[in-house]
Amino acid sequence: MTRVLLVSTYEQGHQPMGLASPAAALRDAGHEVRTLDIAVQPADPVAFDAADLVAISAPMHTAARLALRLAERLRARRPDLPLVLYGLYASELDLHLRGGGPFAATVGGGYEGPLVALADAVGEGRSIAAPDDPAPLVDIAGLGHAPAFPRGAMPLPDRTGLPPLRDYARATVVPANGRGPAAAGEQRLAGYAEASRGCAHRCTHCPITPTYGGRLRLVPPEIVLADVDAQVELGARHITFGDPDFFNAVPHSLSLLGILARRHPGLSLDVTIKVEHLLEHPDAARALPDLGVAWVTSAFESVDDRLLARLDKGHTVADMERALALTRDAGLHLRPTWLPFTPWTSLGDFAAILDFIERHDLVQNVPPVQYALRLLLPPGSPLIAQTEAEGHLTGFDPDGLTHTWRNPDPAVDALQGEIAEYVGRVACQHDGPTDHADAFAHIRGLAARAAGLPAPDPPGASARWVPGLSEAWFC
Repeated sequence: MTRVLLVSTYEQGHQPMGLASPAAALRDAGHEVRTLDIAVQPADPVAFDAADLVAISAPMHTAARLALRLAERLRARRPDLPLVLYGLYASELDLHLRGGGPFAATVGGGYEGPLVALADAVGEGRSIAAPDDPAPLVDIAGLGHAPAFPRGAMPLPDRTGLPPLRDYARATVVPANGRGPAAAGEQRLAGYAEASRGCAHRCTHCPITPTYGGRLRLVPPEIVLADVDAQVELGARHITFGDPDFFNAVPHSLSLLGILARRHPGLSLDVTIKVEHLLEHPDAARALPDLGVAWVTSAFESVDDRLLARLDKGHTVADMERALALTRDAGLHLRPTWLPFTPWTSLGDFAAILDFIERHDLVQNVPPVQYALRLLLPPGSPLIAQTEAEGHLTGFDPDGLTHTWRNPDPAVDALQGEIAEYVGRVACQHDGPTDHADAFAHIRGLAARAAGLPAPDPPGASARWVPGLSEAWFC
């Protein structure tokens, strides 16, 4: 038996699936497991000192950066403690972390099986890495740069020992009077589930593409349903489905929603669906409100068709407008996400995004943090080569775990910095289902000043109420 400590540094405001799922697999294999989510729990040194193996989850870019900093501190404290990085970002960071990095091994893709095998090896007294070489010594499928994607049963997530749902983001779903700002709505404890892993698409800016490469694995329905049942027992009245695209497998997804609607009347949900899938499956999209879906998140990214093609989004600006019309006719709220700053973005492009948002009455649908997002180029990104070929690449930031780039127009980078400073200082304190009009007006003023234009008039008042989570999306 190995004493394993599973650690999450950040997993987007919900109980970490990256702890619950491997905890189940490791406990089923006879190992002793403790979990620690240092986003909401103190990083207790005693927990690390008692572990034989520490595995740190990296499901997203922010989490990977925090994981690297934590691992460096742990290695200084306990040089012989085996440290493992696992999750979406782990495989692509493997080559970067070789040659003296703090991790003994990295595990991407289907990480439960390899983590069990690593715990078995440590329990048997086998070393999983040489002291100064993070290349794994053990021969386990799924370690390193080539993740494994096994088919078959996945464990039922085990949430034993995780912080309670009240410590995470909440959903504001039902307005108190059907009108007015979302702050007047009902706050619900929110859970999190996944109906699939990976994605059938290969958007060039997406961190899923380098690891999964278009692969998709469905979570067995009985596992999804039992996991939601368990969270409802814990008090959840809202569930976020974290699938990159909930309509990657429409029959699977709709069947799950139908069963949940019958089992848990009144349970609300939110899902993420690509624009092209909303348009490809309009009847399924129209059915979502009756199945409990309160809102859909969809990655719009840009209002420049050339950039959308470069990102391989599979949709155009006209498609985005059709998706908005479809969802509004169905009574379904749509929350678009954006990638406003790239090496190919002009000041005019950013202004066009703001115009689109105001024209389509989306000010309340877009948390201010979205306006500050800058293209990330982590190791493995398909966009690195073309960014370098076009002369935009400037180096690699080892602390930020991303290749750096410069926009040809310095005013664009300066504007992004101003907006990032603003939302970090002011707007992010109010992200979630709140009134975003003031933040939108301020950001549009910054954009106008950068372009040498007079400040525009404030946006018109919107009486539309938009449900959402108390923590805004970003990566």
